[in-house]
Amino acid sequence: MKFIRAIMTVLFFLVPSLTVSAANVPNLYSVRFPNVDNETVSLSEYKGKVVLLNFWATWCPPCVKEMPSMQRMRDHFSGQPFEIIAINTGENATSVSSFLLELDTELTFPILLDLKSSSYKAFNIRGLPMSLLFDKKGNLVKSIIGGKEWDHPAAITLVNEILEEN
Repeated sequence: MKFIRAIMTVLFFLVPSLTVSAANVPNLYSVRFPNVDNETVSLSEYKGKVVLLNFWATWCPPCVKEMPSMQRMRDHFSGQPFEIIAINTGENATSVSSFLLELDTELTFPILLDLKSSSYKAFNIRGLPMSLLFDKKGNLVKSIIGGKEWDHPAAITLVNEILEEN
């Protein structure tokens, strides 16, 4: 059974996937962005949690498509040291807030704004959506480019394994 789960995880995250060197990624806990209410949020608030950092935009169809599955994943891990943080790149609070109101699924995970798209260079973002998965110590575990069904069993298994490791 573990072998089958391992294969599912590899297949789910291998294509399309890329490797971002940890040297190319800033210290997770030093990153700060405003939220849609213009309050600055420091990712240091998430120390001790597994963090899925998702970079997205309202004009990106795969980004929009994966949002409900990210919410389902967050709901699945409710009460555990896990958080999803979605960083919108290049759009203002009004645009993002309007978009969120139009979604069929209410998103309860933090939505932050990278108004100047500085994350593209800082995190070596190669396209949208792109997600970076960090362990409880803030170490980069996995980088994934492209939209995913985040509540897929392979994604759940991967996060469970990272939760259990630390």
